[in-house]
Amino acid sequence: MNDSDEPPKEPVVVGVIPYDPGRGLISDWDDGTVLRIEVLETTAKTILISGNAAGLTSLARHLLTLAQPSAPAGSHLDFDDYCGWFEEGSFGVRIELE
Repeated sequence: MNDSDEPPKEPVVVGVIPYDPGRGLISDWDDGTVLRIEVLETTAKTILISGNAAGLTSLARHLLTLAQPSAPAGSHLDFDDYCGWFEEGSFGVRIELE
């Protein structure tokens, strides 16, 4: 596929709280967030992340928060079912910047 065959891209704006070394990373979730993390028992052991639009947008915000140039390597966010944003019974996940 050459450049002229690629579909057009639409910009999406997701605001993030800037990284501050004194505070670290700030978790910021949209109202109404619903997210689940499951392991599908298939031959390939697939991880399924599912949720509503607010949840997926919030997850994108967290990934972009970690991707800020000012965030140091090793910065991470931990999520589990008792953090209040993931559905009960979800697996925990740590997302970390290398």
